[in-house]
Amino acid sequence: MLVALLALGGARAARIAAEHRAPQVIADEPYAPAPDTAPLVTLGYRELFADLLFLRLGGYFGGRENTANGIAGLVEAIVALDPHYQRIYEWGARAITLAGRGVDNQAYRRALAVLEAGGQRFPDDWKLPYLAGEIYTQDLRTTNPAERRAWDERGTLLTESAIRKPNAPAEAATWAATMRTRLGQHQRAVDGLREMLLVTGDGSTRARLLGKLAELEHGSANELASELLDARRRFDAAWLADRPAVPASMYVLLGPPLAPTFDLAALATGGHELVGTQPIERPDPIDPIDPIDPIDPMAPAAPDVSSGAGPSSP
Repeated sequence: MLVALLALGGARAARIAAEHRAPQVIADEPYAPAPDTAPLVTLGYRELFADLLFLRLGGYFGGRENTANGIAGLVEAIVALDPHYQRIYEWGARAITLAGRGVDNQAYRRALAVLEAGGQRFPDDWKLPYLAGEIYTQDLRTTNPAERRAWDERGTLLTESAIRKPNAPAEAATWAATMRTRLGQHQRAVDGLREMLLVTGDGSTRARLLGKLAELEHGSANELASELLDARRRFDAAWLADRPAVPASMYVLLGPPLAPTFDLAALATGGHELVGTQPIERPDPIDPIDPIDPIDPMAPAAPDVSSGAGPSSP
């Protein structure tokens, strides 16, 4: 009986100790070298170590317990070891924002830093600025109105840049227009939608953009469609005549080709006439027979003192 009681007490003590230790063991974050020292600790096997860390990242993120800090550490180390691995930027940033615990403004800023690094290395990847725009406008939290507006401005600008990149979904322009409207920038919202309608060929996307534009301008979608059809024809004619080899969205940014030559005189003067090349316009001389008071044209003429004559008597 005594042995049984001792065994039961020992089992209970072990269970209590295990319950206290279990959260600590589960919450342990995986090892990840700091980005600035990661290339040194791998002894030159950078890509191999990055692959191993990515496997560790997949297992850790797929587990029941993970933290934003643990995921961010792995992502940042992989980026430092293999910056040419394009997938890690979007995938890693999303994983940071979807962590089980610890997702706060600091975690969102680390995800934004990953996306910014990816955008610099892969400038044509529309998903990177688009996701950054979502984080700025929807995820970051603040009670400061000035900071909130600055983040919304930044996020909207990133979204607008994303939808102008190759293979980007044009319907995302409706979200950008919504944000511009919230910021009180109605005309910028309208201009952005009109621009996207010029470069969009998908029928269903055009219908959604037209509906949003009609909502902003309080007009008829059919009338807007007719107006924009004429504008689209003019745009296509200019695009195919000037830069047929580039996509329409790129032509919006580049515009027509520059002239092969330029006028040095216009370059030096900003388009104004050079000094001395045109006669100086002078005012007409005053007629001595009918002098006019320069202060009050309606006043009577002053007496001619040179001849000694005084004012005429009535």
